[in-house]
Amino acid sequence: MLNLTNRFPQTSQSLWNRFEKPFTALFLTLGLAAAALAPAHGLEASRLTQASAATVARLEGAISQRFPNGVYLYGQSQQPDQLGSAYMVFEVSENQVVGAFYMPHSSFDCFYGEVQAQELALNVIDSYEQTVHPYSVALQANASVAATGGEAIAPLNLEGFHQLSALSENDQRILNTCKISPERVN
Repeated sequence: MLNLTNRFPQTSQSLWNRFEKPFTALFLTLGLAAAALAPAHGLEASRLTQASAATVARLEGAISQRFPNGVYLYGQSQQPDQLGSAYMVFEVSENQVVGAFYMPHSSFDCFYGEVQAQELALNVIDSYEQTVHPYSVALQANASVAATGGEAIAPLNLEGFHQLSALSENDQRILNTCKISPERVN
């Protein structure tokens, strides 16, 4: 069994990551409410509402731009299949995530969850006890930045992991098992 609690300690930044999205939503909601309650001065109230709606759309779109649909493999080691290193293989589809944590030549634990603004918010299914445990992996922007549509988009890494390029047959087998796992609860 892969013990994630000790292997991937959460940092104080992870705490901020948990609250950043709710705080952003709160501030946007308050801004929209203030705009709706403020006396209309011609087009100014309309422009404020349109700007707020555009900001919300841009924030939601940024998540999918930074983590597009596809299959990903990450490892604590920069090399695949290294004994003693943990790996995670997962598929992203419309910001929903399903995959597994594993160590080579060992058992694996499936997970499911979603891509959020600053983290992967996961529910890990313990392979032995079949219990579900919440877990998050912080997203970190790389130093290199790409520009698309006038906005800078930084490629993402997962805190404590390196992205690997090719899935092995075993990675695909593990992922397929987790995708059809009856223990997965939506």
